Amino acid sequence: MESGLVIGSLAFLIGLVWLGLWIFRKIMRGEIAVGVNMALLALLVIILLVPFAMNLSAHFLSRTMNHPPDHTSHSSAGGEGATDPH
Repeated sequence: MESGLVIGSLAFLIGLVWLGLWIFRKIMRGEIAVGVNMALLALLVIILLVPFAMNLSAHFLSRTMNHPPDHTSHSSAGGEGATDPH
């Protein structure tokens, strides 16, 4: 279930990056008239969003790789407090 969340969030973030690139390309071609202040604000948002997204996805992947969902913390011999009689 958690891997589905990671895949979904990564797909959403990739979509946002592509949307940002598409808008910046339109601005560079002159198809969209945007003031300098608005362009700088949008660039600042993209610059701050990309490292945040990378950090968030790295935490999700690290948690998924280090703590798989099928891993059990107790052994079948009675758990952590069980002692071996031999």
